[in-house]
Amino acid sequence: MKPLLHTTTLLLLLCSQLSLAQEDRPRGGKTRTDVLIALEQAAISFRQDQSTTEIRLAYGRLLFESGDFWQAREVILPLMDAVSPSIATVEMAAKLQYLTGHYEDAVSLYNQLREAKSGDVSGQVAANVNKLLSYYQQNRFDRINQIQFPPGIQLPNAAVAAAFTENPYRIEWHTDARISVAPFHITDPLPVITVEVDGIPVQMLFDTGGDMFILDSEIALRMGIRPITTAMGTFGGGLRQEISFGKAETVKIGDVTIHTVPLTILPTKRFSQGFGGYTIGGIIGTAAMRQFLGSLDYAREQLVLRERSPENNRRLRADMGERLTAEIPFVLDQTHLMMARGSLNDKEELTFFIDSGLASQNMVTVPIQTLEYLDIEEPEVRIREGTVGGGGGLWASGQFSIKQVGLGPLIQHTATGEYGSRTPNSYWTEFYIQDGLLSHQFLRQYASWTIDFDNMTYLFEVRD
Repeated sequence: MKPLLHTTTLLLLLCSQLSLAQEDRPRGGKTRTDVLIALEQAAISFRQDQSTTEIRLAYGRLLFESGDFWQAREVILPLMDAVSPSIATVEMAAKLQYLTGHYEDAVSLYNQLREAKSGDVSGQVAANVNKLLSYYQQNRFDRINQIQFPPGIQLPNAAVAAAFTENPYRIEWHTDARISVAPFHITDPLPVITVEVDGIPVQMLFDTGGDMFILDSEIALRMGIRPITTAMGTFGGGLRQEISFGKAETVKIGDVTIHTVPLTILPTKRFSQGFGGYTIGGIIGTAAMRQFLGSLDYAREQLVLRERSPENNRRLRADMGERLTAEIPFVLDQTHLMMARGSLNDKEELTFFIDSGLASQNMVTVPIQTLEYLDIEEPEVRIREGTVGGGGGLWASGQFSIKQVGLGPLIQHTATGEYGSRTPNSYWTEFYIQDGLLSHQFLRQYASWTIDFDNMTYLFEVRD
C-alpha cells in the first residue's frame, strides 16, 4: 500500500448547494467547540419555548451545522405549517429535505423559494440550481432541461443533461434474479473491477469520492467519446484540475447493463501504480451505486448489485440475519457527498464524508481544525517518494496515530490518519462542519458494506 492516492473530486463547483444566504455562512474561524456551546444554549431555550419561530429556527440551524441533520429536520419542518414561513425557514427546510433524500419535497420548496425571491436574480438562480440537483438525484434529465437560467450562467450538469435525449441510467438485467456479481481483481489499496464501456473492457477502481463513472481521457479519445462540456474539479489536497464530461451508450458490470450513461473524463491511468499491474482506466463512483442496492462484499472480494426494490431490501436483511452488525443513517449532499456521524478518540458525534477512495493504510483524513479539536499535534507533511496524488496532482501529506475511530456504533482501535488532503476550507465547505473523511481501510474491516439509497442507510455485515 505504498502509493497514497486520493481521487476525490467535487464535480459541481458551479452547482454547489446555495440554499443558505451568503450572510448566514458560518465564519471561517468557527469551530465545533463554538457550535456545541451555542447548541447547548439553544437547546435550553428550545426546551423552554418551542413555539417561537426564531428560537426553533436558531436551534435547527445549529443542529444542522453540527451535523445532526435528522434532528434538525424534525425541528425545522413544523415551521413550514405557518401561513407564510420566512425565507430562512424555507431555505433550511429545503436543504434538509434534499439531504435526507426527499427530493420531490425539496423541489416544491425550491419552487416556493424561487417565487419568494422575485426580483432577486442570484437568489432565484440558487433555488433553480438546487432544484436541478434534486432532479439529478432522480435521473430526471428531462426536468433539468426545462429549467431556465439567465444568459451567462453555465452549469456543468445542465450542459450534460442537455446532451441527453432520454433520461440516463436505464437498467437492463441479464438474469431473472436481477443480481449482478463482479469479482474484485484486487481489494487493496482499493477494489478494482472490470467494467465494459461501449463493449470495451476497462479496469476501474471503486471510489465514492467521485460521482459519475470516470473514464480515462486517453481511453475516451480512442473510443471516440467526445467531451460535452468542461468544468473545474477540486481534488485531494485542495488541488484543482479541469475535467470533461461525456456520454457512453452502455456500461456493463457483470450481469447488468446500464444504458445512456453520463461520464466524467480525466486521466486515470497514472493511478495504476500499486494496483498489481492493472491499468486503471476509470472509476466507479456514487452515481453508479445509486442505481442499485449495492454491496462491497470484502469477505468474498466482489461487488454485488441488486435491483432497488422493497423486496430485495427485505431479502438482503433476512440473508444477513445476525451478521448485520450495524445500520447507519447517512445523507447525500451535492451530487455524491455522503455524510454520516462517527467518532475519533474521545470525541463523538463528528461528521464524516464517507469517501472510499483513500488508497493508503490510513482510515481517516482530517483538516487542521479537527486535529486541534482532538488535541493532536500537527504532523510534519511532505511529498513522499512513490506517492501518486489525486486528480489534481501531488500534495504534501503527514500521518498521525488514532486510539480509535468509529462510524456509528462501529469502532476500530489503534489506527492511523492522514493529514494534508483535507484543507482548512473543507471544514465548512457545505455550511456544516465536516470533521474528516472516512475511507477504505475502515470500511474493509467488515465482511460487507451496503449502500441503501431507498432508506438512506449503510448496512455493515460482521466478518465470521
